[in-house]
Amino acid sequence: MNLNVKWNRNLIGILFMVMALSGAGCVPCMSQDTVTIISSTTTLGSLAEEVGGDHVTVISLVQPGVCPSHFDIRPSHVAEVEQAKLILFHGIEPWLEDLITASGNEDIIRVNLNGPWNTPVLAQAKIEIIRDALITVDPENTSDYEKNAGNAIETLNETSEIIKAEISQYNVSEIPVLCMDWQVSSVEWMGGSIVGSYGPPETLSVKDIDELISIGKDQQALMVIDNLQSGTDVGAQIAAAIGAEHVVFSNYPSAVPGTETVVQMITYNARQFIDAVQKIQTEAEEISQLETQLEKSKEKTQIYGVLAAVFFIVSAVEAVLLYVRKK
Repeated sequence: MNLNVKWNRNLIGILFMVMALSGAGCVPCMSQDTVTIISSTTTLGSLAEEVGGDHVTVISLVQPGVCPSHFDIRPSHVAEVEQAKLILFHGIEPWLEDLITASGNEDIIRVNLNGPWNTPVLAQAKIEIIRDALITVDPENTSDYEKNAGNAIETLNETSEIIKAEISQYNVSEIPVLCMDWQVSSVEWMGGSIVGSYGPPETLSVKDIDELISIGKDQQALMVIDNLQSGTDVGAQIAAAIGAEHVVFSNYPSAVPGTETVVQMITYNARQFIDAVQKIQTEAEEISQLETQLEKSKEKTQIYGVLAAVFFIVSAVEAVLLYVRKK
């Protein structure tokens, strides 16, 4: 059932409550000793778990490989929200208010963490907001939330330094990039040179794609960076048309094996970028070496040509002199 359809809100609430009651046996029991947090995505869920530690039970609604705006509600979600104290969301979830209304939870605290989150600095801002929200609903564990948030931020900063140190070995600013809008902040943080960006595939017309291909060719873009959750076919098409590397970043933890946390997701994206940069620069060096070899070969050919001409002239002169002597 897709709540993006403009049904009457009251009917939606009634329908959800009926479905929730019919499926109540499938809803896990929440711990009474922890703060139950609903997060719309695994991004916010991962950060909430880091900050909350043992004091929280976190339930992430949207699967990490799915865009939150294309999410379908299940009956169990209504019961989960009903028992929660806090709900964390990005502001891009059109179904959220209907879900809260259907749950009947009028006391749940809404925390809107809008804006991108895929760099260490941006993720730190989300951590601080989540920390403050948890302190508000559970002040008894303030010191733990502050400590956990501090540790999480320290890990982000250490990760940032490691990534920046490796990226500094390459001339990333010299590589023109076409980028999906939702990964622009990540690419800019790593020093990439963005010459054009594009929205979700479903918003692009054939004309839009042709214009992106034209921009890519004009700007000699060497890399097209896609966002996994929004679809990658268009980016692959553009990359193939302009002869660029096609790179896919993830916007949510756990969508790719080994990316269960935001730090791991950021590291994974950086790895994809660095590997592509290495490949592009290696190919550029190989082409440069080949051109140098061709130039040297050309020079040698020219030298051999000159020597051959000189040899021919000398031989001709010797032949003339020999003929004159014989006479």
